Amino acid sequence: MQRTLRSTLILAAWVVAAMMMECAAQERVRDQASYDAWKAATYGVPLTAAPATAPTRATPPAVAKGGGGVCDCWIQPDASYTTIDNNTQWNANGWNNADDGSYGPIALPFSFDMYGQLWNTVYININGNVSFGNYLGTFTASGFPYAGTTLAAPFWADVDLRGPGAGLNIVQYKVTPTAMYVNWTNVGYFSQQTNLLNTFQIIITDGTDPAVNGANVSFCYKDMQWTTGAASGGTNGFGGSAANVGANHGNGVDYMQFTRVDQAGAAYDGPFGLNDGIDFLDNQYFKFSTDITSANVPPIITGQSACDSIIVCVGIPVQLDVTFLSPEPNQITTANSYATTLSNYTIVSNTSGVSAAISTMFTPTMADVGNHVIVFEGTDNGLPVLTSTLSMNVLVMPPAVPIAPASYTTCDQSPGIDLFTLFAPGTPAGGTWIDPNGNAHSGILDPATDVSGAYVYDVGGAACTSVGTVTVTIQTLPDAGTPGSGTYCADNATVDLFTLLGGTPDAGGAWTDPNNLAHTGTLDPSTDPSGTYTYTITGINPCPSASSTVSITIHQPVDPGTDNTFALCRADPAVDLFTVLGGTPDAGGAWTDPANAAFTNPIDPALAAPGSYTYTMTGTAPCPTLSAVITVTADPVPYAGEDAVFDICKDGSNTVLFNLLTGGPDGGGAWHAPSMAAHSGTLLPATDASGLYRYVAYGVGACNALSDTSIVDVLINPLPDVQFAAVPVAGCAPLDVEFTNNTDPLLSDNCSWDFGDGGTGTSTTSEFNTYTNPGLYTVSLTVTTDSGCVSNLTLVDMIVVEQPPSAEFTAYPNPATISQSVVALQNDDPQAVVWAWTITEQGTNELLGTSDERDLAFEFPNDLGGLYDVCLAVQDIYGCVDTVCRVVEIRNPLLVFVPNTFTPDGDGVNDLFFPSILGSDPEQYSLMVFDRWGSIVFQSTDLQQAWDGKHRNGGEVLQQGLYTWLLKTAPEREGGKKEYRGHVTLIK
Repeated sequence: MQRTLRSTLILAAWVVAAMMMECAAQERVRDQASYDAWKAATYGVPLTAAPATAPTRATPPAVAKGGGGVCDCWIQPDASYTTIDNNTQWNANGWNNADDGSYGPIALPFSFDMYGQLWNTVYININGNVSFGNYLGTFTASGFPYAGTTLAAPFWADVDLRGPGAGLNIVQYKVTPTAMYVNWTNVGYFSQQTNLLNTFQIIITDGTDPAVNGANVSFCYKDMQWTTGAASGGTNGFGGSAANVGANHGNGVDYMQFTRVDQAGAAYDGPFGLNDGIDFLDNQYFKFSTDITSANVPPIITGQSACDSIIVCVGIPVQLDVTFLSPEPNQITTANSYATTLSNYTIVSNTSGVSAAISTMFTPTMADVGNHVIVFEGTDNGLPVLTSTLSMNVLVMPPAVPIAPASYTTCDQSPGIDLFTLFAPGTPAGGTWIDPNGNAHSGILDPATDVSGAYVYDVGGAACTSVGTVTVTIQTLPDAGTPGSGTYCADNATVDLFTLLGGTPDAGGAWTDPNNLAHTGTLDPSTDPSGTYTYTITGINPCPSASSTVSITIHQPVDPGTDNTFALCRADPAVDLFTVLGGTPDAGGAWTDPANAAFTNPIDPALAAPGSYTYTMTGTAPCPTLSAVITVTADPVPYAGEDAVFDICKDGSNTVLFNLLTGGPDGGGAWHAPSMAAHSGTLLPATDASGLYRYVAYGVGACNALSDTSIVDVLINPLPDVQFAAVPVAGCAPLDVEFTNNTDPLLSDNCSWDFGDGGTGTSTTSEFNTYTNPGLYTVSLTVTTDSGCVSNLTLVDMIVVEQPPSAEFTAYPNPATISQSVVALQNDDPQAVVWAWTITEQGTNELLGTSDERDLAFEFPNDLGGLYDVCLAVQDIYGCVDTVCRVVEIRNPLLVFVPNTFTPDGDGVNDLFFPSILGSDPEQYSLMVFDRWGSIVFQSTDLQQAWDGKHRNGGEVLQQGLYTWLLKTAPEREGGKKEYRGHVTLIK
């Protein structure tokens, strides 16, 4: 974010509070031990954490710039550098603190320009930054902008220099007439942890020093491993508050932020996206200017290939990777590159965005020997559009001795070979080898473990090395697996012979059957023969072919026939059960009886037990042993049981005549009525006649020619014919009703009345009953004859007693709104037959409408809303009436409109900012306006009061920019506050 974005971030309150606590602590404690105790207690971390096993790391060796297409931005400290003593010199605040201390002030022999402000002194702060004007002991990093402090931060996080280990926790610097260099080498994190280490560098210049060509600041990184100390919420070096990379003026406007990191991995989505991974910074390089004067800042050049010059050699492929970062949020940068004098310079990838990445490649030829210029350009879409340009000087050097390429083809099981012997005679010896994966190689090819590809031989020379290539092709010895076998039944499913091979055979081979004929490789046990099946893989020269075999044995299944049933009569002769089996059974099986005992066929019906007789054939594995079952039944002589006598009334229950027979008769016989017609066997007294009912039992199976008969003598007595009447049968409660008995008097010896409401009677002529409650009443009269036959007449819901009508109705919706003022009026009384609606306005009693419909949809006035009386009168079929009135409310809905821009310039047009609200409760209204720091600049609870752009304490119209508003209100007569939030732009 740059000077063109002046009010889009407000620092999080907890971060500010944490930093204030850190500053207060540094003022309060004056020695390392007190500070350690305060920090441990405040952030809940151990006072002295036992560091994990720390690696012993030497200071990285010096690496010359250039060579191979990759440059190194790291400036290795030498004797001209000053190493800051961790035990005594971090005391800029007046007491030494090797955790969060600072070194300085350091006088600069040049002026460093930070966004137009020139500085001649600087502080080196342990926590990965340099600051101007004052030291900075804050260990919990904040995102930029960061108010009140001017700093450049290659890696602002909680660095702790107290962890043990050789070559660890080194901070060095040097100052030249035009530049200052600061290197943090193998530094750990709080508290005293050295299991993960970071190495990084900052260079600041007067803008002319070639150490940062074309800019005045550079950040350089080697291996970066951690992001967060324990006092900043980190766990094992990650999480918590993110570390920050960038530069900050301190005025809340001018700053650059390249990344914030809080996790492992190389995740990166631009300077202002989500927090990134620490590995993104590995070997990274940022070159930028803080002496800019334009409102737009040009893209930042970064990447391992962002060099001023490189030296490359003929025949060695060179890949260059350069990235341009967009320092403003939401800007898109587009990259380009060209080299007009190189013969095969190509762009291999190019991605635009907040981070524009471009990769190029070329392989120098002898024709390219000499000097060339490669240009990289990154152009943003800001105002004005700006372009950053990297001009790279390239020197192409010839090889020392040309080496003709060679090739070699072998089998992976062949002996090894010295690749050097494949070059032409005279090739210089003593070089080194690189395998196709870029790893060092001995030069002795082992086909069993090495891979195909180009093996590069390199012999060092005065300028460029001599390089030769052996292109190796390693063919794989085919693997046909190890021999297998399988035994199957001829009725089994097909089998993939490949699955029977042992080992790890290669696919794609060919099969032959036991007759040496071509085979598909899918065994069909029903048609294929037993024997040896051969699988062959043809080798690719020079590898030979390979074969393996599968031995197959196929057995035929047995057939016991199919199940069957057999019924016999005890007088029948012996029967051969084998002849009863279904299908075509094989002979020679064994029989078992229903008790699973061995059984000798044939069967004797006179002695045989009914049940399952099983015939079993034993199969040869894997063919299963199979069985068939003959289910044998023995049929008895039919028996119809003993005769019976049965009397019943005509209204008696239907009776199963079979249940009247005794002696255990056979079921399944046939019944005949007294007329000898067929009968169901269930006596229906209401319709059947008196007389003799005959039951005939028939034999089954072998005894089907036999039958037996029994008789049930049935007498059916008649019922009285019950009749009665009532006057009246319907009316309103209470209702007096007279009941008259019209049953044949000769049969009406005993009567019992039930009037349905709890009332009873015994009169044989007439009865009176009074119904006091509404409802439907069922009336019953029961008459008993001298023979004991009972008859009943029940008239369901004979008497109807109605409730007087109730003029109930519903109104929906209620309340309604002026935008939806049609209300459905629905009568809820099902007894009403006449309806009279009247609708009047409360206060004026103006009649708005009438209706005689049962239900209606009435449209109420929809201008300003109000209260309306709705009355309904109803009448039922008996002339009973009822009336009810209800209130229907029409409301104004809550409508809110808030403008997003106003211009308080006094011209009388759009000078004031205020919401437009309809339907609001004035007592529930409040409006607050905040500036970008979260301070309230306007506040009111008056619906009519607008904001004139001035601070609530008076003064001139505030600065042009974006302000946040919070509106609270509630709908009229509903309660329940609603909150509305948004932004308004003040334009002067």
